[in-house]
Amino acid sequence: MAAQLYKTHTGQLFHAGSIVIINVGLPARGKTHGSRSLIRYMNWLGVKSKSYHMGQYRRRLYGSDISPDYFDLGNTEMAGARTRAEDTCISDIVEYLTTGGGQLAIFDASNLQAARRRQIYDTFEQHKIRPLF
Repeated sequence: MAAQLYKTHTGQLFHAGSIVIINVGLPARGKTHGSRSLIRYMNWLGVKSKSYHMGQYRRRLYGSDISPDYFDLGNTEMAGARTRAEDTCISDIVEYLTTGGGQLAIFDASNLQAARRRQIYDTFEQHKIRPLF
């Protein structure tokens, strides 16, 4: 890790406060690859950063053998399962950025529905975390 250039009075590297980058895009388009590259670079700069991959949360909660219905956005029965996994991930991000000493987090998921993106945005804003899409 490179030497930190300077510190603010809070110990963070830059003055912007806590930031979460929220990925949006179709599956298998490079969101995770870009997230990992950015996190590696920001950590090298000395910014405490972490990526939260939605697939890991899904596998942890529901296992690796999941029904294809889980991924069908029109399936209202599975909407609760998807939301539960997302909410678990979001609460971990909030904890990391508010009490865990982190300054940058990436929410690595498809986030295809505009209404859900608005809810995610509002959740982070309530915790005074700057969301970027």
